[in-house]
Amino acid sequence: MGLGPESLSFVNIEWMKQLYRQLKQFADERTQELDLLRDDFADPLELTRFYVEPCLQAYRPFPRRSGVLSLDPCQPAFSLLNKFFASGVPSNRDGSHQLVLLGEPGAGKSSLLLMLKLMHLGRFWPTGYHCLLLKLDEHTLDKIAAVDNKAKTILLLDALNEDKQARNRPLERFFPLLRAGEPFYRVIISCRSHFFPALTPNSMGRLRIRALSGYNCPILYLAPFAGHQVRQVLHKRLARNTENYIGFQRFGVDRRREKAIQLLTGLGELGRRPLIIQHIKSLLEIEGHRIRDAYRVYESLIQYWSEKQADTLKKSGCRCLPKRFELFSAYVRLARWMEEQGVHEIGEKELQELFCEKAEICQLAHCCPEPALLQETTEHTYRFTHTTYREFLLIHALIYDSRPFPVALRATDQMVRFLDLAHGITDYVNRLNLSEFNPFRYAEIYRTMFSWQDRLGRVRNRVMKGPEMIMLPGGRFRMGDIQGGGSGDARPVHEVELDNFALSRYPVTFEEYDLYCMVTSSRKASDNGWGRGRRPVVDVSWQDANNYCDWLSMVTGRPYRLPTEAEWEYACRAGTETVYFFGNDVRLVQEYAWYAENAGNTTHPVGQKKANPWGLYDLYGNVWEWCADSYKKDYYTELPMSNPHGAEQGGVGRVLRGGSWDSGERFVRSSFRFRLSPGLRIIRVGFRIAQGYQGCQE
Repeated sequence: MGLGPESLSFVNIEWMKQLYRQLKQFADERTQELDLLRDDFADPLELTRFYVEPCLQAYRPFPRRSGVLSLDPCQPAFSLLNKFFASGVPSNRDGSHQLVLLGEPGAGKSSLLLMLKLMHLGRFWPTGYHCLLLKLDEHTLDKIAAVDNKAKTILLLDALNEDKQARNRPLERFFPLLRAGEPFYRVIISCRSHFFPALTPNSMGRLRIRALSGYNCPILYLAPFAGHQVRQVLHKRLARNTENYIGFQRFGVDRRREKAIQLLTGLGELGRRPLIIQHIKSLLEIEGHRIRDAYRVYESLIQYWSEKQADTLKKSGCRCLPKRFELFSAYVRLARWMEEQGVHEIGEKELQELFCEKAEICQLAHCCPEPALLQETTEHTYRFTHTTYREFLLIHALIYDSRPFPVALRATDQMVRFLDLAHGITDYVNRLNLSEFNPFRYAEIYRTMFSWQDRLGRVRNRVMKGPEMIMLPGGRFRMGDIQGGGSGDARPVHEVELDNFALSRYPVTFEEYDLYCMVTSSRKASDNGWGRGRRPVVDVSWQDANNYCDWLSMVTGRPYRLPTEAEWEYACRAGTETVYFFGNDVRLVQEYAWYAENAGNTTHPVGQKKANPWGLYDLYGNVWEWCADSYKKDYYTELPMSNPHGAEQGGVGRVLRGGSWDSGERFVRSSFRFRLSPGLRIIRVGFRIAQGYQGCQE
């Protein structure tokens, strides 16, 4: 291409047409190399023909709950990557030459890395530079070590979230990859944004990798397509050619494109992902009312492809003609088989047995209409063309198959999203392995709070569940009497940073606490004649509350505990800095709390008043709530900024928060602190529980 090393331009959208022509010429002389890329990624010619340059940005491309937004604009990916590649050899190997590329499922992470590799194959790169593109697996480190000229090689590592070596321990996998990448000129590692561990924003809104000592890796997100990019894709995929049922009439094609834009716009952010847009022809053939969200989109697509495949098999003279629903069920069985075997590929013989013992398997595999669900590799094995299809089919199996999975189903962020949209999550939590799922990022991105109830066993043929828990994203907030007018022990106002945690939606009720007392033969708390059931438990000491948490932890295997007062205030405020989480108007307290003005000198069943913005009830009034911390009046002058746990010395009693049924307005506010001896049991005090959710530990 005549590009000297001094220009160091590696990728350019203007080269796409010439790249397509060169790849067609290479089809004969470099067939094996192109076939290997097709096996692991996508068809190079197909990708080049329809590719539209995405954009990258230095922060997550979704509205965040709080915090400083980065002012960095969304920039074309190729120009940003050229700057990254051309910035010279770094003076020290601190990770600044190793970029982390994050994105949502179907955002085009693999396609972007493949396009970089194809630009290299097309001889567009500066002279002397090499490229190694790998799908991460158990052999990756050995392949990296075998590279000769590392100092002139750009290493592209795809799909950390699909790497078995990263399961349950992504950081333990990430560190060796960074160390192995130190000698290379540049490194890019792609991963789903939900899966990637330990991200926290700095003061400028840019994300850094927490707990990654010695490394300062830049992080970029693939942004969903903007309107002009969607139109570019549609212009290419809905071109005026003989495939269009309206033929060469321009007005017909334009109408079809406008219909496609309306359909994709109705899908919101999902309709701006390249994986969905590339299937626009199929989506246009599906009834519009069936396409409402991600679950229905994938369900409709796979049903439609199964129907088309059945038609193709009928025309081919298949001797054992399957019906559409039979093909759909066969794909579900295939996804289950792969999950239970721990593989992503299947041989012809095994595929034949799963689909139909009498079917002609090669005929079945090759008659899939484009885009096929299954892709045949050069080794004559088959794999799903995208991980998301397999994830959808697994969730479909979880919901509808009568045969349960032998072990808890390993859940990714996308699988949880499918389940949430289809049937909700709560009833399936105990059938999922959530060790790789970060529910707090899920809540942040999808603007929904992920909740669950642990099953505690059966009592008299009734399934008993623990308190409903809501997972809350950690973050920074200002703690204390921000508005003034409160008590002196809530000053000075100070900034606190918390890790992710979960909190019960309601205070623990008599119904829940009585179950514990029955199972453990513990003392039953008095209800003071007010009634039990869904009223908050009272007459419990701080130690009683801790004993209940210990019992829950033993029964469920999850780390239940009392919340710290910092966690309590953070959850109560829900991102606000006003006197109350609903504002500063004291007249509205009665809508959110049972307190001295409206409680009638008694507790009330939980959940009858309005919730705070994060879906937590009865934070104000009804009962004071025990916190884990020791109380110290001047503790705010000395507490640590990160995850404070109360005074270590000089504490008097334990902290209470929230006010009770006989509290006045000054007590039922977000910042008010109170205390009580941990051994006392009184009818004004109950508790709610927290959990340092193990699936989200950083």
